[in-house]
Order: sequence, then structure tokens, then C-alpha cells
Amino acid sequence: MITPYEIVSKSALPAVRAMVARRLREDYHMTQQQVADALGITQASVSNYARRTRGVMVDFETDAVVSAAADRIAHDLSKEYPDQREALRSMTEVLDYIRFNHMMCSLHGDIEPGFETEGCYACDGALSGKGFERLKPPAGI
Repeated sequence: MITPYEIVSKSALPAVRAMVARRLREDYHMTQQQVADALGITQASVSNYARRTRGVMVDFETDAVVSAAADRIAHDLSKEYPDQREALRSMTEVLDYIRFNHMMCSLHGDIEPGFETEGCYACDGALSGKGFERLKPPAGI
């Protein structure tokens, strides 16, 4: 059983990072090392994103919300004094958007063919925010 978080961390996160890295390189003319430092990753990872050998399992460029988020994150990280906490919040928010909107279901079905993605609600976000009541053990246990 592959969890939504595994799928997000192995495919959606690299795809969004690749989008941001591309914008930082092309729109803000940052070096691969500057991009790596801004994103908190290695220069080799940035090179892999540029060569499209990483971060290509899914393409979110056509989704207006994800594309705009990548623009915003790149803008925030391109500043002389970037607010990495704001960039981190935006990155987390866009990854939640991807998960909550079931944008990974097709990939999940491809990765785990025996898992029935139709009607799945694992990504619905019922446990996000302050809704952790379902995790608490029943009284008396």
C-alpha cells in the first residue's frame, strides 16, 4: 500500500521543485548553485531538473493554480532576502492542493496497479488542519 504522502514526496514535490527551479533559472537568471541554495537542495538535483531526468513523473504546468504557485514561490525565493518560511508555506499549500484535488490518482493507479483508485478518499484531507479527532484512541483504551 503506497500512501498519498509517498506519492507526493516522490513525484509531486520533485515536479513542483523542478517548476520553481526552472523559473528561478530562466526568469531570475540564477545559477544552479543559487537555485540549489534557495530551494535547500543540491546543485546536482537542480541539474537533474534542468535535464529533465528528475521531477518529470507528472506535469503540472497546465494547471493554473500550481503554475501560479510555482511563479509565486520563485518570486519569493529570488529576492535579495528571501522569506524561506513563506516559500515553504506556499510549497506545502500547493502540495496539499495537488493531493486534495486528486491530481495524483492516475499516477497512483500506474504505480500500484492492484489498488483501486476509483472512489478512493485517502487524499481528501480529512485529517488536515485541526481535525485530528479520528486519530485519538477511543475512551478507555
